[in-house]
Parts: sequence; C-alpha cells; structure tokens
Amino acid sequence: MTLRPAAALLVVLASFAAMAAWAPISGASDRPSAVLVLLPQERDAYPGYDESIVDGLASMPELSLGLSSATQGSYRRGQALLDISQGTRVSRSTYSPEVVPPAGPLLTTGKLDGTGRLADWQAILNRAASAPQTIEPGLLAGSIPGGAAFAGVAGQSADAAIPAIDRRGLIAAVSTGTSPGQVAALSERFGLTVVNAAPGKRGLKQLRRILAAREPGQLVIATQSPPEAVILPLLPIAVAGLDGPPGGLTSPSTNLPNLVAGIDIAPTVLDHLGLDIPDEMKGRVIDPEGEREPEALTPFRDRLDNLGPRRTPALGLLAAGWLALFLAFGAIAGVQRARLPVRRIGGLAVLWVPAVILVPAALGNPSAGVEYAIIVFGCLGLGWLTDRFVSWPHAPLVPAVVGLGAITIDLALGSHLITRSILGPNPGYGSRFYGVGNELKSGLMVLLLAGLAAAMSGRPKSRGAAMTVLGAGLVLGVILGSGRLGAGVGAAIIVASASAVAAMMMLPGAMSSKRVAILVISPVVGLGLLAALDALTADGQGHLSNSVLALDSVSGFYETVERRSTLAWQQLWREAMPVITLLCVLAAAYGVRNRRMFEPFPGPIWPAALVGGLAGGVIGSFTEDSGPLLIVVATITLAGVCSYLLGRPDDAAGKTASPDGQTEAANRTRPRSRP
Repeated sequence: MTLRPAAALLVVLASFAAMAAWAPISGASDRPSAVLVLLPQERDAYPGYDESIVDGLASMPELSLGLSSATQGSYRRGQALLDISQGTRVSRSTYSPEVVPPAGPLLTTGKLDGTGRLADWQAILNRAASAPQTIEPGLLAGSIPGGAAFAGVAGQSADAAIPAIDRRGLIAAVSTGTSPGQVAALSERFGLTVVNAAPGKRGLKQLRRILAAREPGQLVIATQSPPEAVILPLLPIAVAGLDGPPGGLTSPSTNLPNLVAGIDIAPTVLDHLGLDIPDEMKGRVIDPEGEREPEALTPFRDRLDNLGPRRTPALGLLAAGWLALFLAFGAIAGVQRARLPVRRIGGLAVLWVPAVILVPAALGNPSAGVEYAIIVFGCLGLGWLTDRFVSWPHAPLVPAVVGLGAITIDLALGSHLITRSILGPNPGYGSRFYGVGNELKSGLMVLLLAGLAAAMSGRPKSRGAAMTVLGAGLVLGVILGSGRLGAGVGAAIIVASASAVAAMMMLPGAMSSKRVAILVISPVVGLGLLAALDALTADGQGHLSNSVLALDSVSGFYETVERRSTLAWQQLWREAMPVITLLCVLAAAYGVRNRRMFEPFPGPIWPAALVGGLAGGVIGSFTEDSGPLLIVVATITLAGVCSYLLGRPDDAAGKTASPDGQTEAANRTRPRSRP
C-alpha cells in the first residue's frame, strides 16, 4: 500500500519528463521554415527549359505556378544559382571575369549532417567585388540565424549547394539524403533547407512527398534546377505556403502575371521567416495572383523566346517591302510618278510600326512568317491608306495618334501587348519586364513630335505653339515615366530634352542665355517629374525609386553611373551595332548638313520636330544603359519623317511656309531646292 503513492508520483514525473522532451520538437515544428527544391532534368534530356517539369508541378494542386527569370542578360547555370543566393543581379558581362569561376568540390566534415563548404568560394567573392554594383553572394543564408542546410546525394553537382552557402562559403549542415524525413529533420533545425532532388520523375516524386509532409508555417519553393545550356533564362517555378489560395505567381520585380525573378526567391524566404530583408537585395517578395494557368506558361515562354530573333528580320523585311513597292510602282507607272508617292508611303510605314507590332502580340505567338507578313503588309498598307486619304503634310498625325493611343491604352489596362511585341522590353532576358523598353522610347518621342508637326503645319512661331509642344511632351513623359505605365527612368530625360529643344525653336526671336539655361535644366526637371510620379502613382516603388532614388550614398550613385555606362559601352560593340551606329550617325549628319533639301518647310514646327527628335536620341544614348540603341531608333524613325517630307506633292508647294512662319506665297524670292 505504501508503494502506490510513490508509483503514482513516478508516473506523474515521467509524464512531465515526456512532455518536456516533446515540447521543443512541437515548438520547432510550429516556427516558420522554408525549403527550396531544385528539380534537375532527366539525365538524357536536352539541356534547357523542361516542359515535363511544368506538367509535374501542375499536377500538384497545392502549388502556385509561374515562370522564373533566372538571370539578367545571357544565361549561365552558375550565375543563376549565385543570383538566388545574393538576391540581386547585374548583367554577367559587367563582371570580371565574365565567366563564373568553378565552385570546386563540396567539402564536408565527413559525419552525418556535418558542415560543408565550397573549396573555391573566395574566387566567387572576388569576382562579385568587380561588378559595378553591391553584390554579396551568400547573402540569403548569411541573413538567417544559424545559416542554411543542404540536402543532396552523392554524384550530384556541387554548385547546387550555392543557395545554402553563407558569405563565408559555409553550409550549416549537409545531409547525404533527400528523403522527406531527412528534409523534415533539417527544417526543424534550420530556417532554410536547400534540396537538390533526383533528376526527372524521381525528383517530382520527392517533391510530392515533401509537400505531403509539409508542416504548417513551412514555405516550399520548387524550381527547375538551372541547366548547363545557353538558353532563354526562363524556368518553371512553383510555391506552396503563400498567403491565399494557389494561383499564378507575380512580384513587384516583374509586374507581370505568371512571371517572377530568380532574385525574388531570397527576399520571399526571409519575409516568410520574419527576418529583415537586407538593402543589398533588390529582389521583391513573391505573391500569388490570379488563377493557376499551367497551360499558359510554355506558350508565354515560347513567345518571349521568339521576340529577340524576330526583331532584325522584321525591320529588314519592311525595308525590303518598301524597295519592292518602289520597283513595282516604277515598273508600272515609271520612276517619275513612283518617286514621290513611294517616299511618302514608306515614310508613313515606318511611323506605323509602333501600332502594327501590337497585332501579332494580340494573336498570341504566330509563326515567324505570319508575324513578318502582318508587320510588312500592315505598315505599308496603312501607309498607303493614310497617304491616300490625308493630305500632305498632315498624314503623320494619324499613326502618331493611333500608335501612342494604342500603347497608352495597353499600358493602362495591363494587357501587356507591348511586352509581348518584337519591340517591347524583352522580359525574357531579365533586364526589363514591363512598360516601354529602350527599344521604343526615342522612337515614340520622335513619333510624338512628328504628329505635332503634322497638326501644327503652317502655324508661325509663337509662345502658344511652344507651350503646346511642351504640354504634349509633358503628357508623353507622364505616360512613359509613370511607374504604373511606361516605367521608364530615362524616358523623362529624353522626352523633356526633345520637347524643350523643339519648344525653344518655336519661340519667336533669337536664342538667348535664358533659353539655353532652360534646355540645360530640362533633363533635371524630367527626373523631378518622374520622381513625383513614382511617389504618387507607384507608392514610391517605381523603377526610378528602386534603381536611382533609393541610393543612400555617393558611392551608390557612382555604382549606378558606372553600371549604366558599362552596359552602354558594351552595347556599342555588340555584333553589328558598331556599323549600324556609324551609319545612323552619318545619316543624321547628312540630314543636318543638307537640310536645305527639305525646304520650303511646311511651317517652322517641322525643323523644330526634326532637331528635337535628334537631340532626344543623342541625349538618350548617353543616359540609357542601352546606349547607341537610342540614337539608332531615333534616326530610323526620323528617316521615316524625312522621307515623308521629301515626298511633297508638286501641288503642295504653295501651301508650305518658311522656318520663320511666313507662307511660301509671301516668300517666293527665297531660294529652295526641289526633291
């Protein structure tokens, strides 16, 4: 009888001991954790984007789906993995050396769940220090107390462990197995566990098991492991554990449905763990958005893959179509009758390009032949119709209104037609994802000035005319510069400079020091306008705020200037760009030197538009990271305007006016050259 109370006491103590023993485990399972699963392709598959991984991820209904932009610019596997670990990126061409140094073997302590490190991590750090931007490989794991763990199997590539490595090149724990139990054990101890799954279907099966064992509060991110190939850097990605029901994926980095950036993984993990996101991370937190659309991912990726290769052929075929039109018209009607109309039609066709390129994008991803036919026949056909029904020199107003209006509506509605067009920002290569890219900024600026000139033909110089030009430039600056629309940092500078030059030329009287001062400060005014737009329309999170105004030091400013100038210089020497740039500069110089061939101008607004457009292209080539592309696009668009002017009908001579605003009838003694 005396032992019963003692036995009861022992039972109670044992119960408390058991509760105490289990309490840490239970508490550990409730704290947030994250698992990053890298899914390699089948070993015998051709390296690249793997549609079977998309299908496998789509079969798991708990996952939100999308595509991830793995790198900026040209793609390499090592760079994609480093970008995940550092949460920011810059074009690989700005590093020295450009090629990522071999990571070396993964060295471990030799015991189960021992620590590990990459043998040659210092070479990676040295390379990062050469970039014209603050780059910190290993920042993700280094920002997590206790570091990150890595789970893989023997024989796999060691660089898959890069997302789990901290700034010192160390991994907190390395497991030689990827079973759900091993992953769960690591997740109880570490905030982040990186899993290098088995290739192909076996890896997808491992992911299913990890998802089945997922504890509340655990974030699981699964993405195709970056392959060893030169590809368009878009890879499938899926996430479980985000707030809200499974759907598509987006982030403020891209502002596009079904697309995020590889650098968004790091801040998403830290945000889930409740940790501060370092300022050096430029990625943004991933959010679920809209419906799951797995069937749309591969077509979207294929469309983006086709944009770059189709640009030059489309423009080249348009030029060939213009030549064919001249030859055909000349063969039928004779060169004298063909010369002027074909000049006008071809010039207008160039101005119709911004509107017509939206049509193939609206159709999805038509074949190359269909897209080329739409652009060539659409531009030339609309050029003919415009010239046929609108008298010279007013026809450029029509493509200006239609083109600028269609692009503005597309940006406002978020239909992203400009993004999927051949002259869009080319989001597949990770530099810009939305808005109006450098490919069109200077061209749209010239198109605006041409439309204004067409509408104001014959009007004399006046303060009212100058204010009209400035007002139109202000509107275009809002469209191209607003973080909710065009999102172009340099667009405000380009448009402000071009419209200021044109407006100054429309003022009566000679150029004064006051006018020169206004021209000098106009780019600063443009930047101020863009900053205000960022604050009002994008909550201070627009492209300018994140890339320029967020700089908190002089060194940060110089980093931005160095990065943009480096990229612009590299663009100048890429492929045929040196020859193209030289030809465009010579064409611009030829037009300036022989400007009398355009006389008599149909009003002073036309020389103002031409000079303003050229000034905007030149300034843009120095302020944008695409460098010479801005002057090339501006010159090509100006060539269209000049061709239209040189196609002046013989019966239009009496309607023209001199640059001073006097009609030709009142200035018949002024010498002029005929085209």
